[in-house]
Amino acid sequence: CYVHASHLQNMAFWILLKLSDRMAFIQSILAFERWNAYPQFDHEKGLGRVGLLASMLGIFLGFNVLACLQLTLIHLGLLPNFLGDYWTEDKRLLALQWTVYVIFLCTFHLGEFFTTVIFNPTIASSDSFMVNHSKAYTAAALLSWTEFCIRMLFFPKLNDVRLFCLGVLFVVGGQVTRSWAMIHCGESFNHYIQRDKKDNHVLVTNGIYGYLRHPSYFGFYYWAVGTQLILCNPLSTTMYGIAAWTFFRYRITYEEETLRKLFPGAYEAYAARTYIGIPLLSFFVNSINK
Repeated sequence: CYVHASHLQNMAFWILLKLSDRMAFIQSILAFERWNAYPQFDHEKGLGRVGLLASMLGIFLGFNVLACLQLTLIHLGLLPNFLGDYWTEDKRLLALQWTVYVIFLCTFHLGEFFTTVIFNPTIASSDSFMVNHSKAYTAAALLSWTEFCIRMLFFPKLNDVRLFCLGVLFVVGGQVTRSWAMIHCGESFNHYIQRDKKDNHVLVTNGIYGYLRHPSYFGFYYWAVGTQLILCNPLSTTMYGIAAWTFFRYRITYEEETLRKLFPGAYEAYAARTYIGIPLLSFFVNSINK
């Protein structure tokens, strides 16, 4: 039994190692590491990187808007079903959910870039699209797509329109909250935690920040969970919720420690009257920071 368990452990380690190598390869593509020989692609502010990412996201967005419109008209009976007998009503509904998901996904990444360009142009770059966010983000997306494809092929009836509608509310609410936070924060917003105080870095405490002290994280959390509710992925919804919660637990804790050093006294008073808004996270963050 010990030898068998050890063999399984070694096999699991080998699989994880191969997956890690594959994820590193995918991330290198998203980060344009193989394009460094071209002047417009050799740094994150290169016009080649920005133009290619914007074009690809725009193409995906446009294609899925058209597909969503056609599937909606077929579902309402306003267009004949030209997709064939294989595409049953259950599968057409799943395909419609997929197009809605891709529309929101492309809108999010394009919105991240253009909001940064307009309201905080000094830090805008191809990284502002957040496409190459992290290995974990890419892996979670690939796993969710795999789960959705398996469900469409083998379990098309495993679906719930009510969850889809709830997901749309989560995604729209999360997107609006995050974009509002980025716009209101202006040049004080950054996708990366700032350890040093810049000349234009101020503690924003009004507007949406008067209620939520991390509205961009609040928005991203509910947006991420909402994308999986749109797809009605039971495993990925759970996984996204736990992974995002764990990530923000450590990130917010570290960020608040940094902000207390950058704004001594002022941040403590601000944190005492505002909320984080992510379930149970305030309890853990406040207990650590005390």
